[in-house]
Amino acid sequence: MSTGVTRSQTSIGAASNAMEPVVNNPALSTAIEVFSSLSDVGKAIPFVAPAFILLKIIIDIERRAQDVDAKCNDILDRLTFMLSHLPIVRKMHDEGTLMQATKQVVERMNEAVKGAAALIAAYRKQSPIARRLSISNREKFSTCADALNVCCSDLLLSLQIRQSQQLDALTNRAVPLDDEDQAAMTFVETHGGDFEAVQYDRELVKEFAEERHMAMDDSVMGELEDGVVAEAVGQVSQRLETIVKDNLAAAIAGGLKDLAAGVTTVQQEQSFVCVQCELSFTRSSNHPTACSYHKAPYDSWSKSYGCCDTAHPCQYSFHREKHHCDYPYGTFFPRVWGINNYVDTTDDWASVTDTSLEEEGGTTEKASVGQLLRWKSRGEHLKTPTILISVGTARWSERYYFNTFTLEDLQNISKSVRHSKRTLIFRTSPSEDAYASAEWILAVSGKITGVRVTAKANTSSTPFIRVCPIDLSTGQKSGDILAISEGGLRSYVPAIPYVLPETVRVGPELKDTPLRAARKDFKTRTISPGLRVIMRSVNEPPLAANAHMGSTRFDYMNATVSVFNNNAPGSNLPITIAAAKAAFRYIGEKEYKDVEGEGFKVLEGAQFPLTIDPRQSVTFKFQAAIPRTEEDVKKDIRWWNPRAFCARHRPLRVKFILEDIEGEEASLVLEYVFKPFPFSEKKEDDLAAFWFDEPDMISRNMITVTPDDSSDVVARIDGQEVKVKQLQQMVYKALKTGKTELDLEIGREKGYGEWEWKAWALVDISCRRVYAFKVLLHEGRSVPEEKRRFACLGYVLCPDYGDAIPGKTRPVSYATETVRLPPLQPYVPVEYPADDKVDDWKPVVPPKPSRTLSSGNGVPPSPSVMSNGTAVPLQIPDELNTRLASLDVNLGRIADALEQLVGALQARR
Repeated sequence: MSTGVTRSQTSIGAASNAMEPVVNNPALSTAIEVFSSLSDVGKAIPFVAPAFILLKIIIDIERRAQDVDAKCNDILDRLTFMLSHLPIVRKMHDEGTLMQATKQVVERMNEAVKGAAALIAAYRKQSPIARRLSISNREKFSTCADALNVCCSDLLLSLQIRQSQQLDALTNRAVPLDDEDQAAMTFVETHGGDFEAVQYDRELVKEFAEERHMAMDDSVMGELEDGVVAEAVGQVSQRLETIVKDNLAAAIAGGLKDLAAGVTTVQQEQSFVCVQCELSFTRSSNHPTACSYHKAPYDSWSKSYGCCDTAHPCQYSFHREKHHCDYPYGTFFPRVWGINNYVDTTDDWASVTDTSLEEEGGTTEKASVGQLLRWKSRGEHLKTPTILISVGTARWSERYYFNTFTLEDLQNISKSVRHSKRTLIFRTSPSEDAYASAEWILAVSGKITGVRVTAKANTSSTPFIRVCPIDLSTGQKSGDILAISEGGLRSYVPAIPYVLPETVRVGPELKDTPLRAARKDFKTRTISPGLRVIMRSVNEPPLAANAHMGSTRFDYMNATVSVFNNNAPGSNLPITIAAAKAAFRYIGEKEYKDVEGEGFKVLEGAQFPLTIDPRQSVTFKFQAAIPRTEEDVKKDIRWWNPRAFCARHRPLRVKFILEDIEGEEASLVLEYVFKPFPFSEKKEDDLAAFWFDEPDMISRNMITVTPDDSSDVVARIDGQEVKVKQLQQMVYKALKTGKTELDLEIGREKGYGEWEWKAWALVDISCRRVYAFKVLLHEGRSVPEEKRRFACLGYVLCPDYGDAIPGKTRPVSYATETVRLPPLQPYVPVEYPADDKVDDWKPVVPPKPSRTLSSGNGVPPSPSVMSNGTAVPLQIPDELNTRLASLDVNLGRIADALEQLVGALQARR
């Protein structure tokens, strides 16, 4: 009966742990008493000493044992009874009556005791599961008991002792069974009654371990193999023989009492490191609650464990020396991630994956078989061929299997499978609706020849099945992968091509080019002919919009104007500019409006007043802030270079005005024509483009449908992925509900609610595939529904995806469409004037002065005045008349020279 030592008892009773079995085990107490009372026999009779040395070893082994075992106690009782008669041998030795036959019996007794000690030592090294399920153990104990019975009978016969009733009881009784042995026999009877079939069936062994709350790992199956017990007993027997030889002299010289301090254990107990808690342990100290750990790995991001809300361990079990997948523990998953998350750790031979198409609660079933190349990325390559089998997803909250097999493991498993006929490696669920599994493939001889992996989702009618042939002698793939079954939702080839409706677009079709080129033919305009200046724009285009700043209330127009003093050189007629200002208007308006306040700034140029000498020029850089309308301000648009929001519909003209010191004004008109932002265009690789134009903002609202090179992505709509799984879910939903126009749920709101788009999948339920995407663009939430005017409804064929059943066609079945264009208000385009003649002014050219003031006969005409309606000639002195004629001639010459100079200057420009 198991003693079941707990964690708390271990620390408290560590000093007296060896004595606890003595209290609970009368057989061990009797053996200790016999050993103590006969300690001097070995000194007196040297050939008897080995038996007592071996008895001391057995006593030490049983003292360290964690449980009292009926079979070990039975052997110990038989040994104690036999050895208790050795004082008679000493008496006969002292009297000289000891016969040679008795010595021969004692020698056979020493061998029998050595066999019993070796059996107990090997038995105690086994795991609790192997002790109960191994047939060899029962046979070995029965054989050992028979050998001891024969030796005891021969010893008593040689000593001429009549067989007592106690001897009859010992020799006639069978090797007893304790509660754990009875439980093992009951379990075997329940599962067919064949111990050999059970001990080679890993799943049955695991089931027994769970029933009896025992630790189960890969070493258990090795302990249950044929010949393991015999091999262990042989090894221990050799070790015992060495111990007896090494300690025999000390036993003879000092007696067996001194031997108690000198004899070591048969083998120092090995220490292991637990893979679950990463602490050291020994087999003797292992028990059902010895190990404490977390089921989930530590999350460094949340600084917590996913399995519970505390840092303290939440699970308790046996210590385990090897990684396993019998139940989840936190340190297991980083090991799996170190293999699965890299491409250089495994060579995948065969894998199957099937994903549920249910929108909620859908799971992925998967299984794979391949070769493990290294334990960590960039680590050392494994020298021994190792097969990796994985079933399910390794998460602490799910059922999974992740295990490796070396050549030795495969040989052992082949024996197990051959006896048990159980080929299942692991299965995630007993349900036939959804599961993943891995199975061994057996030849007729029972030898493993391959692995079959299967995956089936609850939405698939058939599973994915692949068979990977394996060479058991090399641990390598021995042939091509066989595709036994195809699962998932497979489509059919349409009998004819699909024909889609035409794209419908409601709204104007705009251009992204300027209305026209900006005019540059405006001339300088002065109020008085006396202000002889010429003003010209220096920049191209004449006006630059929002060159250095943007605003939601103004558009800033910048310009550079050169001002030229057109007076003759040497005329001593400078022009003094006292001030500058600006005014603006839009094409179609009659009057200019002043740029008010600080809206006008001269950015570069001398400060006013500024004097310009004749035939000299000065350059002015100025900025005029053109206010937007209240409606435009509400749009909260901030545009930068080179576009003015206020002039997007009509060209803008800014009049730059200079005022001289005498109050005379000269001005020049500069024009700005809006250039829209370039519209998006459909590219060559695009599958489709859908758009509508917005005339108020002069913009194009467009999305494109593009192909994708990824195996799990069919296309992208406005950059959003449309995945194969998503389309398969659409088809499954259509088959289930009968609705064939399904929302893809990938639409977007654009431009802060100014417009939006949505997309639908059109399902052909006959061919079981999505054959087209339907896309709707329309104005968004920022536009009231009663004012919406623009929209676009279009179609595009869906690229081929997934696996179609080869060679099978079906007639096409078009979707029943319910989505239509939303109600729209009629759009009445606004006509804006492109040009006007308000600023089409040309300066008046004065007539050339006459070259002479004389009359036709050479005599200057005489001035006259009117008197009573009659012209009365004035009497001008001859000297004055001559001087006036001379002035006329000189002025004519000057006028001719100026005309030639102006013509030359204009030709140069």
